[in-house]
Amino acid sequence: MLHALRIGHARTTASLSLVFFACPVLCTVAGAEISTDQPGAVIWFPKVVHDADRDTILQVSNTTGGRISLLCLYVNGAPNPLTGEPLWQVIDFQIALTRQQPTVWVASAGLGPRPSDGRPEDLHPGLVPPLAEGFLGELRCVVIDEGEVPSSRNALVGEATIIERTSGAVQKYPAFTLRSVGVNNRDNVLALDDREYSSCPRILVLNHFYDQAPDPATASPVSTTVTFVPCSADFDRAIPTTTNLLFDTFNEFEQRLSASFEVTCFADLPLTWIDSRADPTRSVFHFAMQGTIVGQTRIRPVPTRSIKPGSGVILVAEESRGRGRTTALKPHFVGGALQGDVIILPSAF
Repeated sequence: MLHALRIGHARTTASLSLVFFACPVLCTVAGAEISTDQPGAVIWFPKVVHDADRDTILQVSNTTGGRISLLCLYVNGAPNPLTGEPLWQVIDFQIALTRQQPTVWVASAGLGPRPSDGRPEDLHPGLVPPLAEGFLGELRCVVIDEGEVPSSRNALVGEATIIERTSGAVQKYPAFTLRSVGVNNRDNVLALDDREYSSCPRILVLNHFYDQAPDPATASPVSTTVTFVPCSADFDRAIPTTTNLLFDTFNEFEQRLSASFEVTCFADLPLTWIDSRADPTRSVFHFAMQGTIVGQTRIRPVPTRSIKPGSGVILVAEESRGRGRTTALKPHFVGGALQGDVIILPSAF
């Protein structure tokens, strides 16, 4: 049987460990190559936010015994106020970490060019640009060597903490890492194919409450927000990636309902908006439609027939129970992607 996996919480509250039903389909959750507990050559924070009420604390650590350099790329996927489409604004910067060094910054403040806490200059990572209010997107960092080309050193781990100032809610999730598998051709095209770097998952499995279902401990209605980011990204030509997702959700009676959704660049939305934005009560993810409190949703990126970047996606979710009680959720992974993804770094940085 599967249990909900929750990372981080806001205030100490009573909660129940909800046991999920037996899966009507293959239920062995095999770990894909992408990881949250092993150091990688690429580190990825799929949700970073800075707005009027929220900010993000980002921590990145070098787990190796040597100095490393990083190329980092923020991508602002907030909706364009004119079109509603993601902005796809990229901000790149470079930092350096000495051996076994962690570094931390607040997204809205960044880091200055020189240390402000009294540490020696050689222990200061370097300039991290502050994010303007209204940022909603992702951060990816890649280990590079002295020649500013990708390195195969699996050095990075990290975590993100999203803070809501008004309610005091805190949501923490571990960064995702992609490991170099040792065959790095050192160009600006990172192949996520299990030959150069780890592949993205074939299936993502999310255990969750159905929207507006009552929390068994408090009776408060539970709502879920999901964030999707395509694994492939072309930072050289600034072309966002589009991927199609299929959803199979199983309630506690093992009844299945399905939905589909298209993601371009970045998507952050209530779970029920995936299939019924106009009337959430008609969504397959709503308590009124399912009649059970919890469920399991299996998300499958749809492979394309083209030779263009693959269709993999990564996900982080947030559960809210009102009054500042929030929890970040991480999916389980099943297998490696059927179609390799690629990250194309800027040709000059």
